[in-house]
Amino acid sequence: LVLLVLGAAILAAWYQIDGQPLPEARQYLEGAGYTTQVEDDGVMVFTPAVANGHGLLIMHGALIKPLSYAKTAAYFARLGYTVFVPSGAARLSITAVDSAAARMASFTVRDWVLIGHSMGGFSSLELISRHAPPVKALALWACAMPGDYSSLSLPMLFIRGDQDGLLPPERFADAQSKLPATVEYVNLPGGNHRGFALYSHQFFDGEAAISPDEQIDFADDRTAAFFAAHF
Repeated sequence: LVLLVLGAAILAAWYQIDGQPLPEARQYLEGAGYTTQVEDDGVMVFTPAVANGHGLLIMHGALIKPLSYAKTAAYFARLGYTVFVPSGAARLSITAVDSAAARMASFTVRDWVLIGHSMGGFSSLELISRHAPPVKALALWACAMPGDYSSLSLPMLFIRGDQDGLLPPERFADAQSKLPATVEYVNLPGGNHRGFALYSHQFFDGEAAISPDEQIDFADDRTAAFFAAHF
């Protein structure tokens, strides 16, 4: 009983500390070129003023609240993408796979591209495997691979920071072995795990040598170019 209580206390503290959006994330809920809708459960939809006909689904990492990805959502909305950021139960994006796939069909877009950060990469691959939506390309940011997706035929970009404490070389190599040989890999010098979004803390991560803004800008630019090349 003592161990159960202690475990519950540690888990509760973990949820309070990790993945909380930084205050500056809120500034991206308003901006020129798009409007936003934030739902009670944290789901975000960014609607561009001038749509390009493409949808972007962003799957969040474990324990990370969707608001943390507002900078990236705003960036792509300004490019014309309709951006949908689901919110998984217990802040786990893997629990949002089926509901997100169902909701994707309600958007008036021709096709989709996906970004998955950390667990969100696994969740994105599961969504594609289970539901086969019209996806043109996928960007994986700092993702481990619990499953084998090496047979999936889809353009993929994988960005990893070389200071990522949650995806050290051996775990990164394992992820590579479970993905298609055609994946394009990009190394981000000085980047860590947390720096792909604007949130407070990441247990067991390495210390970044660049700011989160620099890391997000790098990932957004490289990902946007990758997507544009596959339409």
